[in-house]
Amino acid sequence: MKALRFDALLKPTIWGGEEVTGLKGLSDAPRQVGESWEISGLEGDETPVSSGPYKGMTLKQLIGRFGADLVGRHNFERYGTAFPLLVKFMSTAKDLSIQVHPDDAMAQRMGHPFGKSEMQYIVHAKPGSRLFAGFNADFSADGYSQSLSDGTLMDHLMCHTTHAGDCFFIPAGHIHCIGAGNFLIEIQQSSNDTFRAYDFDRVDAQGRKRELHVAQAREALDFRGYPTHRQEYLHSETGISDLLRCPEFAVRLIETTEHTLTMDYAKTDSFVIYIAYEGEATLRYDEGKITLKAGESVLFPATTTHVEIVPAEGGFKALETYC
Repeated sequence: MKALRFDALLKPTIWGGEEVTGLKGLSDAPRQVGESWEISGLEGDETPVSSGPYKGMTLKQLIGRFGADLVGRHNFERYGTAFPLLVKFMSTAKDLSIQVHPDDAMAQRMGHPFGKSEMQYIVHAKPGSRLFAGFNADFSADGYSQSLSDGTLMDHLMCHTTHAGDCFFIPAGHIHCIGAGNFLIEIQQSSNDTFRAYDFDRVDAQGRKRELHVAQAREALDFRGYPTHRQEYLHSETGISDLLRCPEFAVRLIETTEHTLTMDYAKTDSFVIYIAYEGEATLRYDEGKITLKAGESVLFPATTTHVEIVPAEGGFKALETYC
């Protein structure tokens, strides 16, 4: 199978910025685009194939046709025709809400297939930008409810200053808030279930406050304190650095200025996605070659055995993810 490109879905938001449309070079896009859903199989928000013989098809349709050849044997046995990941670019001109996502068990009680564990890779951040993740000490459900009543919830959250190259992992059930001034790539389980605990009393253009989900958030929350959600990693001299590995997905950082990188996927029982955020490269693989540049994403099917990454002048940077 050939590699697949998809038409991204742009999502204007109350907190959105301009970095997504700037990176993609979209002059006629909506203002305040907070998210670009690069590859999604979420029902109602599917990204269709953008070109080639399968143009217009969704991931569910493709998996129904190609099965394990597309997603890998284990993924097909585990998830069927549901695509397990959602990949985004995000731009935050303002703080997001204080929120939490359900785990798989809670999501399935709601009739949804997946909970939502996620990771964020900071492409760049304005000076002083922050990300809140987790409680700064062991907390309680009653303490959470009281902090909402007296306006002190933020005092109980762990705050991280963000910089380009930072990586964070937010497991389902962990309270968090991506602050203003961040441009990032988010890789997550295929879910849009978000419970807002607090939204700074903001209103939309019609003067209406956004809905809160205080009771659902209380049920979903893990109230234990964790020392950090920042993922420490080493930049490998090979140009391929491990960022994160969890039961739902793995993520690596690809960085090369002039050397060709050879990626061996012969024993990787999964599709592989590249999300490019800097530069450009020619990607040579079993079925031919494609060009990938900053602001674009591509999915290689599980039948792909290798990819050669040949950077253009100026280099190439991307994230790689698979299950």
